[in-house]
Amino acid sequence: MSYNAYGLSRVIPSDIKRVVRQKCGFGCVVCGLGIVQYEHVDPEFKDAREHDPNAIALLCPQCHAKVTTGMWSKARVKLAMRSPKCLQQGYSREFFDIVDDHPSLQFGGMLLRNCPTPIEVGGHPLFSIKPPEFEGELFRFSGLFTDSDGHVTLSIEDNEWKAAKRSWDVEVKGNSITIREKARKIHLILKVNPPKEIIVDRLDMALAGLRFEANGDFLRVHFPDGGVSEFTSCIVDNCMVGISF
Repeated sequence: MSYNAYGLSRVIPSDIKRVVRQKCGFGCVVCGLGIVQYEHVDPEFKDAREHDPNAIALLCPQCHAKVTTGMWSKARVKLAMRSPKCLQQGYSREFFDIVDDHPSLQFGGMLLRNCPTPIEVGGHPLFSIKPPEFEGELFRFSGLFTDSDGHVTLSIEDNEWKAAKRSWDVEVKGNSITIREKARKIHLILKVNPPKEIIVDRLDMALAGLRFEANGDFLRVHFPDGGVSEFTSCIVDNCMVGISF
């Protein structure tokens, strides 16, 4: 752990990081990409006496490198902080790396392999996987996640994911995306294991009158009439799971 001349640790407290994420719209203030690093802007870290969220910005690794190498000025970052890209466009974004054969989907306790439409809800695809348009290109994964009130928090279209700025918190760490509805209430943990595995590790979602509850061991679907379907250690190969009500 390193400290500056004023004894301030480089480790930013988690609650300060969350405020920074919220102020920046959960992505790079310049370009809107969702894989980010934290940058002390004014004052710079070496001159900072505290971790002030108003003086810290989210930057993607590429934009961050342009600042640290001197290709960009801190003035450019401060200008972007006034109107962060993600707040302008309504979401942060990035792409999944799906390059090796047909991707699989681990949805709680259900593993779906070789399924063009892994799950369909009320006759509409919840997830879909399209083959490459041309030889040598990528499979294309699409899907949709909503919170416990039915508001869209994360959409995926042809491998590009978009995390809505309206969420209370979106945190991308390592290979996972965690979305929280409020303090200590996780709505979604989505993980990727490139090149071909997508994992819904945790979920609390309301969609079309249904409630989906998942963790690494099970998937439960709650129906409007009070009925519940549970899937545990289930493998689905080359077919579709249809959920109707």
